[in-house]
Amino acid sequence: MNLSNIIQGQPLGRGVLEKTALKAVCECQYYDLLDCLRETSISELIDIIFGNYDCAMCGRKGGS
Repeated sequence: MNLSNIIQGQPLGRGVLEKTALKAVCECQYYDLLDCLRETSISELIDIIFGNYDCAMCGRKGGS
């Protein structure tokens, strides 16, 4: 999956977004995301894919 698909507004299935978010999330958050993947909103998945999230464990700061 290419991020340009999201940027261009092409419709992507939730499964594709979930897999991409799991690849994009930092190691600290991987299992937390995996445990609550179905409860994670589409917008949260997109934020993760674009790196717009913070991690208190490793100190990662996402953009806005």
